Amino acid sequence: MKEIRLAKKIFKTLVKDRMQYPARLFADTTSIVSRFGILVILYFYVFNLKGGSINGATFAMVAWSMFFYFSFSTLGLSRISRMIMQDITSGNIEVLLSKPIPYLLYRVWWQIGLGIYPFIVVTVLGALAIALIIGVPKTMTIPLFLPTFVLTFVGAIVVSLLVYAVVGLIAFWIEDVQPVYWIVDKAVMILGGSYLPIALFPDFMYKIAMYSPFGASVFVTHTVYESWATVWYKLIGIQMAWILVLGTVIYFMFSKAVKNVSVNGG
Repeated sequence: MKEIRLAKKIFKTLVKDRMQYPARLFADTTSIVSRFGILVILYFYVFNLKGGSINGATFAMVAWSMFFYFSFSTLGLSRISRMIMQDITSGNIEVLLSKPIPYLLYRVWWQIGLGIYPFIVVTVLGALAIALIIGVPKTMTIPLFLPTFVLTFVGAIVVSLLVYAVVGLIAFWIEDVQPVYWIVDKAVMILGGSYLPIALFPDFMYKIAMYSPFGASVFVTHTVYESWATVWYKLIGIQMAWILVLGTVIYFMFSKAVKNVSVNGG
């Protein structure tokens, strides 16, 4: 109950704060729309040249897949690594560890609360615009789509937070985790299907995207393709496996780090 009250308070505070600065939301939205718009126009011409279909995927599928990536990115979950690094390097971690709320849980709720408002705005407006301009592929109208999409979306949030939390916790040992963050973030960007849709991946790259935590953190981009009806349970299972593995890694990393803080910080 204490954690739920904390989450509600964080969400309420951060959403109100974001609503007070519409210019920031406008800037973020404009950046996403411009990048996504250029990609959509590019792939529109590519699909026209290829007869409207590439590897069994249509232009509408690819457009929605990339939209899900950019929409998901507005949550800003990757920033949790930077927040953890700042807490560690500034020494603020010692203060936060003394609080009755678990530190990592606090950082998770804070990061989700920080991005939930722009995510809702961009997703709702963007989905309506794409549905009207491009249309909705048949793969998104089957009964299986919505429940599996929700499960995959929740799994993607958890995997993303765990991946970037691991990066942030490395700051206990090397302080500046930016080089590690850049590598991980670029891997997520490439394997998540941001600029090159997963339908166009060569076979070996598709397998890396399926079985790596970087691809699993953005499995929502897979949900629009026809193959989803036969592989959804496998991909959700991969997400659950990575949640278990990364959760265990974070447990041991954080336990060891807290002991060092207790010894060095008193």
